[in-house]
Amino acid sequence: MKKAILSFLALVACLSMPRVGMAQQDPQFTQYMFNGLLLNPAYAGSKGFTSLSGSHRSQWTGLEGAPVSQTLSVDGNLTRKLAAGFIISNDKLGAQRFTEISFNSAVRISLSHATRLAVGISLGATQQTLDGTKLDPAERDDMAIPMGVERAVKPNGRVGAYLYSTRFYTGVSLGNVVFFKDDLPTDPKPHLFLTSGGVFDLSRKMKFRPSILLKEDFNGPAALDLNTFLLFNEQIWLGTSFRTTLNIFNNRAFATNTRLGNALAVLLELHPSPLMRVGYSYDFSLNKLRNYSSHEISLGYNFLKKKYGRMLTPRYF
Repeated sequence: MKKAILSFLALVACLSMPRVGMAQQDPQFTQYMFNGLLLNPAYAGSKGFTSLSGSHRSQWTGLEGAPVSQTLSVDGNLTRKLAAGFIISNDKLGAQRFTEISFNSAVRISLSHATRLAVGISLGATQQTLDGTKLDPAERDDMAIPMGVERAVKPNGRVGAYLYSTRFYTGVSLGNVVFFKDDLPTDPKPHLFLTSGGVFDLSRKMKFRPSILLKEDFNGPAALDLNTFLLFNEQIWLGTSFRTTLNIFNNRAFATNTRLGNALAVLLELHPSPLMRVGYSYDFSLNKLRNYSSHEISLGYNFLKKKYGRMLTPRYF
């Protein structure tokens, strides 16, 4: 199995290098800011109602073996202080596939009338699949290449904290903290996520929402996302996202050889009702893959309750 995976990595090195360079081993989604549970288990239930979200992403469309990812999640409150969530995700890259299922729980405490602090934990499992029938070895009868499909299942976990109010948020989480190591390049690596953002009134019907995300895996350059959104009449979100890299904990020589500008995305989110969200994003690559764009669609549904005769409206994050 080890030789098979190493041989596979050599075959797809040119394709997978941009994801490694961006400190990305977990599935990458551009519209993560509308579903914080993907990054932080402490996000569960923070909206105050039950929320169902799904996303599909095709990265570098037209490039053979390019990543294709899907995710489906649901989260909500069990009590005033306890929340839970569930995520299932699928990430396919060439002949390799990662399928993950995780269960999330979070506990909240009130720091003031509008500010809360939540801590959360996520436990689950990841199935790694390598389909040898999709590989094209340089030599025939290469014993290092599997003839069929090989699978391995490993446990995984994530911990996090989330501080938020109706106008701002900041969070930190650490993923892939529970797993069995085989000393393979495909072993899950710990990922650190730092997020922060807020919302500001520009006029009675327009709001401005900036946010940042720092992703670090302590091996390659850290990835930094800078996001800005304009919200019109509580129904239409228009935004941009710029993804670049920072040299923090990684090998400096490797970071120097990584082009800083990785991608620029434009996003559109529509809220036809307080119950429903529909989103689309288009990514422009700013590196050697500039001829290949990425597309992502997302859907969300909120199970809102009525309080004092009026329906509660969704939060901004």
